[in-house]
Amino acid sequence: MVKKINTILFLMSIISMPILYFVLPKQTISVDEKRKLATIPQLNFDNYVKGDWADSVDNFVDDHFPFRKQCIDISARIQSYKGIHLKHQEKIFIPVKHNDLEQHQANEDSRAEMSYKNDFDESYNGALIIIDGCVYPMGGGSPAVSKSFSKMVNEYARELKGETRVFSAVAPLSSAFMPVEKYKKYHSLNQRTLKAIGDNLADGAIFCDVFDELDRHKDQKLFFNTDHHWKPIGAYYAYVAFCKAAGKAPVPLDEMTKKVKYNFLGTLYQKTLDPTVRANADTMEYYVPKVATTAVYFPASGFNNPRKTKVFYQSSSGGNTYSTFLGGDVPLMKINTTIKNGKKAIVVKNSMGNAFTPFLTSHYEEIWVVDLRYSKHNILNIIRENKIDDMIFAVGMYAAMSSTTINMMRNLAKQDGSVMVPKRPASVPADTITSPVIKPEIDTTINN
Repeated sequence: MVKKINTILFLMSIISMPILYFVLPKQTISVDEKRKLATIPQLNFDNYVKGDWADSVDNFVDDHFPFRKQCIDISARIQSYKGIHLKHQEKIFIPVKHNDLEQHQANEDSRAEMSYKNDFDESYNGALIIIDGCVYPMGGGSPAVSKSFSKMVNEYARELKGETRVFSAVAPLSSAFMPVEKYKKYHSLNQRTLKAIGDNLADGAIFCDVFDELDRHKDQKLFFNTDHHWKPIGAYYAYVAFCKAAGKAPVPLDEMTKKVKYNFLGTLYQKTLDPTVRANADTMEYYVPKVATTAVYFPASGFNNPRKTKVFYQSSSGGNTYSTFLGGDVPLMKINTTIKNGKKAIVVKNSMGNAFTPFLTSHYEEIWVVDLRYSKHNILNIIRENKIDDMIFAVGMYAAMSSTTINMMRNLAKQDGSVMVPKRPASVPADTITSPVIKPEIDTTINN
């Protein structure tokens, strides 16, 4: 009888598998792995003869077998239970590079739900170390390379002298704040790398000592456990460093609206898929200035067809929680605020600048946000046409340490941008975009 039952169960499992393949809904992306799942290409003679079609079918089966995610999670947990677990347990991890999803733009309500992209600074492939379920890059920049970044900033300061102040506000890596004594060398290396940027600035370029301000608060958790970005509190202290350099009074945190999001598993979890990291999912506390804003974003070139966006996407969640800030990355964004002081700023950033930029809404009537990786606009045209007061390089250390990204920032002054910035007629209100006119909706959520 037992044999019959086992035989029936075995046959049922064999039969049910192909049925489940057809019945269960197919996902197109893996949020945990942050990659596209395999699809079956159209069959033709060439890909059949070469074997590509058969390989694609194998990959499809691997990526879509029933309850794949649950099986992977169970396997990872079983592995984590093996062996003896010590305090400050360390694991060295060498990431395997996946084919990241390119950023895409959906409708306005869902744009921040999924915005994966290929990033120069965010496709870090060096060694990572996992300590007590928190992931850190094993690096801290290079004081020698700092000179190249400073030279680029100096070029802007020299070109814009007497017109626009130019600031450097570069973020350190989370490695600066590892909780283990033997890795304190990364604290020193981050510090020396960023100090070298300041030491090499000239022609009136202004240094924001972001590292020093963060280091004053190193008893707090400044970076995520599972993601390479800083937490909003870390971005806030960078904003404080900028205010000190710019002669502004930073808005205290208790004068902002505090909000919380839970269960954030970010980029570093998606690289490691480590169960101890998963068990340390991040809680993100963030702070919303009590300033009403409107915003639009533009395509990579030109200023036609601006589309509505928001400074805060409150609906962003899960692996895309960091897209709460600016809705992720777009080539060019313009923010207008209710701070009617005539002051204007332009922020050159990679994704590290996303959490930093919203704090500036308390100080400027108009803020332009340029993503160095995607924008083809001429930044000098934007600055001069709009009479920008302050230019801020708010980037992560990877961008400041790469000759590729340094040249991308330099080229922002050289590329033609296809279309000049439209001048605003005196009769048009300051919170609208001209030619064509689009009235962005007010982000009223910030007043909640």
